[in-house]
Amino acid sequence: MPFRPVRPHSIAAAWSRKLGRFAVLLALMALVLHRVGTLEMPNAVAAILLSAVIAVFVLGLSMIGFFMLWHIGAKGGHASFSGMVMALIILIPVGLAASRFVLLPRIHDVTTDISDPPQWLEPPAVSSSWMPRSDAEDPAKRRLQAGAYAQVTGRRYEGAIDRVLLAVQAVAQEKKWTPVANVGVEALVDGLEPNPAGNEQPDEAGTSNGEADPARAPLPAPRPDIENEPLAPLPTFAVIQYRARTLVLGIPQDVLVRLSEEEETTFVDMRAATRDGDHDLGLNAELIRAFLQDLDVRLLGIAGG
Repeated sequence: MPFRPVRPHSIAAAWSRKLGRFAVLLALMALVLHRVGTLEMPNAVAAILLSAVIAVFVLGLSMIGFFMLWHIGAKGGHASFSGMVMALIILIPVGLAASRFVLLPRIHDVTTDISDPPQWLEPPAVSSSWMPRSDAEDPAKRRLQAGAYAQVTGRRYEGAIDRVLLAVQAVAQEKKWTPVANVGVEALVDGLEPNPAGNEQPDEAGTSNGEADPARAPLPAPRPDIENEPLAPLPTFAVIQYRARTLVLGIPQDVLVRLSEEEETTFVDMRAATRDGDHDLGLNAELIRAFLQDLDVRLLGIAGG
């Protein structure tokens, strides 16, 4: 009668799969609840960090399961592999975020004009939490930005401020940013866009059969003296504040766009800030770079240094 050894079961492998499922579910629920606005950002970060700690234990248990499988043939290879995969699903993104936290400067506010940053029209609502937050106007923070994001600079366009403003609004609308407040915008965009086709006003002096109605005929008026009448100058300065969210994680960001006309050119400056914590992980600099690149494409041919 052949001898058939009884293979033991690896308890560590079984627990690695169970805890791995719990860690993935915890992280996924935190992301989903934060994305829909139910869970605040600090609480979501705390839940994800807890799931990362559990994932470290899961990875250790899966390694023990593989070790027992190799040395004594214990059952649990599939469970160990499943636990390892679920642990890596959590630890890889958290590790990338941790590398950004270490390598990038600890700032949460980035601007293209370090010496004179645009000022908020409506200060962002920042609630206190367990995540520390420092003063964004600290000169030391601005020096950190200058060293890390030297390429984040404003743009000069060879064009009038009103045309550049329309391009800024179009790019912001494409990115689905929500306007919060503005200064000097209404006077610039008023009358720039033509009326859509089919919205022409009817001729009030006519009748239904196409003949003129003598009773409703317009009275002659003196011609205005356009040549001698002074024209109101257009504003040479405009500021727009937006509220944005990252595509996947839904991290809230506040954005300022400042336009200033200088002779025949328009200079565009930006400012972006996250609302929670003291580290933006480079998100604000990426937002500014992406917006200005899209603006360059829209205003292709009139961008300057």
